Amino acid sequence: MSNTHYIFLESLQNTYQAGGVVMLPILLAGVIGFYFLFSSWFRIGSDFFRADIHRVIKRMRLDLNGGNEEYEKNAEPPSVEKALRRLRKRGGLLGRELSYAIDVAKENPEGFRDYMQVRLAKTVRYMEQGNHIVSVMASAAPLLGLLGTVTGMVSTFEVITLYGNQNPVLMADGISEALISTQSGLLVAFPLTLLKQRLDERVEILRQKMELGATVIENYFVESKCP
Repeated sequence: MSNTHYIFLESLQNTYQAGGVVMLPILLAGVIGFYFLFSSWFRIGSDFFRADIHRVIKRMRLDLNGGNEEYEKNAEPPSVEKALRRLRKRGGLLGRELSYAIDVAKENPEGFRDYMQVRLAKTVRYMEQGNHIVSVMASAAPLLGLLGTVTGMVSTFEVITLYGNQNPVLMADGISEALISTQSGLLVAFPLTLLKQRLDERVEILRQKMELGATVIENYFVESKCP
């Protein structure tokens, strides 16, 4: 490694040591929080970042209706296979779940609603698995930083009691511990909170789209009785 890397690592080590005993639980809170956060991202897959998620249901409806929003006399015959091909080609969690739903609706339209209720609950639970731990770690990190602030100020007052306040060098360790621990707790909590909010928004959008897609599929296969 270059000298820059050594300087950076040494700086991190000095900061960790200066933060006091609460630095270890703050670090653990960050590791655990980001682990479960990234695990949720990987479970959702590409749909976490894709911008076309709002157009998936519209395209599926058009495919099922043969390229038309409403049935018309000159409309092209509805194409289930076309909708399936597009969903499978698109991939992602939403495309996979909707293609499964179409397969079930083709085989058992009467039991489709019960299937989708159970499937949707399982899928949402799958996407949200471990998300509550992210929230706990995001809340715990600044509290641990506050605890470090208290312990650092207690150390400072102990030094003042023993040696007075004439020598600021003696008080520097306690003040440094208080400030660094607070800073570290906020540095962990801030990105965790923002990214968790983004994750919750994406999970809610996917849930809504799956519900809407299930309604479109049910209307096509059950109510219209199209094969």
